[in-house]
Amino acid sequence: MVGVAAGLELEPTLHRIVLAAAELTGARYAALGVLGEDGLHSAFVHTGMDPETVRRIGKLPRGLGVLGHITRVGRAVRVEDLGEHHSSAGFPPHHPPMHSFLGVPIGIGERVVGNLYLADKSDGFTAEDEDVVVALAAAAAVAVDNAHLYEAARQRESWVGAAQEVATAMLSGTDEEQALELVARRARETAAAAVAGLVLAGPGGEWVLEVIDGKGGTVLLGTVMPDEGRAQAVIRSGVGLRSDDLSSERDLRIFALRRFGPAMYAPLVADGETIGVLLLLREAGGRPFTEADLVTAGRFAGQAALALRLAEARRRAEDAEILEERQRIARDLHDLVVQELFALGMRLTRIRPGLSADAGASIDSSLESLERVIVQIRSTIRALRDPEEPTRLEDRVLAEAARARVALGFAADVVLTGAIRTVPVDLADDVVAVVREGLSNVARHAGASRAEVLLRAADGEVCVRITDDGGGPPAAGSRRSGLNNLAERASLHRGSFSLEPAEPAGTRLTWRALLDP
Repeated sequence: MVGVAAGLELEPTLHRIVLAAAELTGARYAALGVLGEDGLHSAFVHTGMDPETVRRIGKLPRGLGVLGHITRVGRAVRVEDLGEHHSSAGFPPHHPPMHSFLGVPIGIGERVVGNLYLADKSDGFTAEDEDVVVALAAAAAVAVDNAHLYEAARQRESWVGAAQEVATAMLSGTDEEQALELVARRARETAAAAVAGLVLAGPGGEWVLEVIDGKGGTVLLGTVMPDEGRAQAVIRSGVGLRSDDLSSERDLRIFALRRFGPAMYAPLVADGETIGVLLLLREAGGRPFTEADLVTAGRFAGQAALALRLAEARRRAEDAEILEERQRIARDLHDLVVQELFALGMRLTRIRPGLSADAGASIDSSLESLERVIVQIRSTIRALRDPEEPTRLEDRVLAEAARARVALGFAADVVLTGAIRTVPVDLADDVVAVVREGLSNVARHAGASRAEVLLRAADGEVCVRITDDGGGPPAAGSRRSGLNNLAERASLHRGSFSLEPAEPAGTRLTWRALLDP
């Protein structure tokens, strides 16, 4: 009994109990099943069978037949031949034959937390064996309960640590996409899940699985959540849901989810609003998620959602500061630079009549240059005062390249050619969005030292080409909603979109749209 209660780790504790029971009774086979919330085994350890036999049997028993009978009656069951018991359900294929049997419930007060099973003692189990195993079960109950408490405390600590890591990353200025990927990765690691994903609001009002972490989950990336599915139900109610086995659900609406077993949907709630869902998946046959798992994952998801909101508020504040600075620069340009240039033009105009023809021509050329400079500065002032105010497409593209400089770490080259002023307003908005998303992808994924933006309007089409010298296109498993939006924008204008490796290195984004209505 002292040896059984020596540790706090659940799995080693169960193995010590099983080995002690077999040694004390002389049983050939021994096993211990820990009961889950459904009254069936959530964990099952055993001794006496070789690995090849275990492999051929396949799934471990869940606690039906005679094993379940012990849970129902709540007392020891001792029989000479297991197969003759009225609750016997038989053995699965490749299972070794078992005859004499002794089963004892493991309980804390009136609550049964598991069962201890012994089989195949050469001369059968005796009343003395039963007394010994019942006593052992009492010690095992305390050990199992302590191990559960320790496991729950350690799990809570892991979730708290993961939430703190996410909050620190959010509030320290980490890029939103990287922060979302961190949420998914830490949730998967902490929950011991195979795949973790984030369901977020898409551009068309639908809810899309936009972030995936875990091997085998990339096929789910970009999946639109059905209106009557679990994810949307969690979004509407703000209450998490569990499933013990997706692979056995006949009415599952997303076919790719059928390869998974236990699943958990935790809402991302901030300020009373559900902004998404954290989806956790385990392999088929894996340990089901418990209600306690759902509670701790829900707390993590809520803290992650709050961190997202706080990061968003911080970005808004930074944008407000930038806008204020832009307005100050616009005032200085108007009050100082433009007025000084205008005064210079007036002085040149006054001295023009007394000059020779050659000098006069030079003055005229300078005056034209001054006029063009003043027009360009005034256009810049308009853009600075209101970044959203419609202005020339050339200026808007140059402004986007200037904004991206901080994220890129360098200034992107901009090449403008063709009849750009013929681009209609609605198409110009899409062109600016393409430039913004393209430079954002370079900053996030490329690791580039140089980028070029080419904007050309000619031959009945407008073309945007963004080329960098970085590490190539983003990985297939990364978030691609922005790139999908670019493809949709191109299709609206009967155009095309491609993202491909550039030579000798880097990535080339090409976006085309027809100018004709």
